[in-house]
Amino acid sequence: MIQWYPGHMAKAKREIQGMLRLVDIVFELIDARVPLSSSNPMIENIINNKPRLILMTKATMADEKISKEWQNHFTTPSLLIDSVTGLNINKIIPTSQEILKEKFERDRKKGLKPRAIKAMVIGIPNVGKSTLINKIVGKKVANVGNKPGVTRAQQWIRINENLELLDTPGVLWPKFDDLKVGYHLALTGAIKDDVYHFDDVILYFLDFMRNYYPKVFESRYDVDLNQDNLTILHEIASKHGFVSNKEYLYERVYEKIINDFRNVRIGRITLDRL
Repeated sequence: MIQWYPGHMAKAKREIQGMLRLVDIVFELIDARVPLSSSNPMIENIINNKPRLILMTKATMADEKISKEWQNHFTTPSLLIDSVTGLNINKIIPTSQEILKEKFERDRKKGLKPRAIKAMVIGIPNVGKSTLINKIVGKKVANVGNKPGVTRAQQWIRINENLELLDTPGVLWPKFDDLKVGYHLALTGAIKDDVYHFDDVILYFLDFMRNYYPKVFESRYDVDLNQDNLTILHEIASKHGFVSNKEYLYERVYEKIINDFRNVRIGRITLDRL
């Protein structure tokens, strides 16, 4: 079982709870390809009754039909966004204003001047927090990397007169009770590649593709998914030259499949299902 909860994650949770009183709303970023697996199961316990907007990042990499099903399933307001293409980024502020309309109306009646919405940005590592902030601002202000845990300290970022963001490190739970969650986060890159076994993840992925996206996988790799997994891996290795001294280079095959998935070369795939 994958277990990954460094000490700084526990510290981040305490810091988030300590900073909640400074913000009006929480932007919870989840990966649209794994909406359930990338949502911290303790989120409601962490933020209590603070208003929340779910931002489903990397939406253009996910299966559009399944994303809509998840949106309909959520009881919390949500937006499908993509920080690379800019999809629905312009809807974040008006949606937040709508969620907080009653609060700001009460403030107005108390004689308080209109002010910018103060929002906290939270999410698991590598879900796209820094990329989103940079997209909204229009210039690089947050430290962006494609490895989990790159964004370090909390910082306030003034977007415009309507929005100020508090960036926070990602939060992940103490352990994965469901192996499937670990596999999903490994596939999307939320977990560092050196803390899990590639072979388990790939065998899971092959079974998943066989059940949900057989045609796109077969088209990409020119294989028949009705065969057993080992035969499929051997065929992919042979077709791509991942053979040395008559030995199959499994690690090369695993890396190719995972990179193809992460770069949408196989297709738009959502791993979490209702």
